[in-house]
Amino acid sequence: MNLASDDLTFAAQPKVSVCVITYNQERYIGQCLQSLVDQKTDFEFEIIVGEDCSTDGTRAVVETFAQRYPSIIRTLYQPVNTGGSRNNLQVHAVARGDYVAHVDGDDFALPGKLQAQADTLDRNPDCTAVWHRVDYFDDSGGYCSGRTVDLSPFEGGKPSFSVAARLGFVGVHSSLMYRRSARSPVDLDEPILDIYVTWDLLSKGDGVFVDDVLGRYRVNATGSISTNSQRTTRALAIRHARHFALKFPHQRSNFFLWAVCCAIIDAKNRQSSALMLLRFALSQFSLVSPARIVATVLDQRRVQVRWRQRDRLAMGAR
Repeated sequence: MNLASDDLTFAAQPKVSVCVITYNQERYIGQCLQSLVDQKTDFEFEIIVGEDCSTDGTRAVVETFAQRYPSIIRTLYQPVNTGGSRNNLQVHAVARGDYVAHVDGDDFALPGKLQAQADTLDRNPDCTAVWHRVDYFDDSGGYCSGRTVDLSPFEGGKPSFSVAARLGFVGVHSSLMYRRSARSPVDLDEPILDIYVTWDLLSKGDGVFVDDVLGRYRVNATGSISTNSQRTTRALAIRHARHFALKFPHQRSNFFLWAVCCAIIDAKNRQSSALMLLRFALSQFSLVSPARIVATVLDQRRVQVRWRQRDRLAMGAR
């Protein structure tokens, strides 16, 4: 591990820490880091790169950027591959900024991202987190505008814990910035999904959704660290939901709706995880109307991009 946290070049206290997680992303990490160091802000920010012992040239690219921008980029080089979750938690644990942003190494920021999100948190002192719209694209030229996502389920553009518990989604993780003071410590040996962080932050205050496209999210990237089996991911999400349902029993009906609707989707797609979700739903059983279940399914569809309906247009400058 090589974290230059005590180096004199980092004497200035940053307002924002940007946490970048990368593994085997030699093709993408340069674009990601360049998009961040090019951000124009009226405050100091740092970029912390967690490189998880890649087997390709990712670390060499990261080191080139660290040498080129020594006053901005801090590196955390894992001595052995620790896995995406542990690498993520360790990087966020050393963030020094009042606000912390997350960007995966295969995604990238658009101009104005950091300033817009920090300004939003400044204007909304009771909110714990802010997300923004992203464009979706893949390596084969597929593209879908972030404008296609319907934000109407988030009343007033402010996602609440109740809505997040019911929908299981607010925004992509690479669009998140949060107050460091609002995030709870997590056991480094416990794998976590993005939704755990979302539920944790929103359990302490509302969020805000910036109605601007401020980043681009790569779908099905080669060597993506987020790739996982549907069943494993669902099992972990259920563990997270059980944790928060026990901690916040008044949200029982929302977690019930989340589980039922996810089970319907997985059953439609012939995924075995539907049975796990139904078992969890039964443990959280609440009297809700069929109309509310249908409404929740529709809301879940509204807030997620319909990638299968994407434009097959090559993006210009990416």
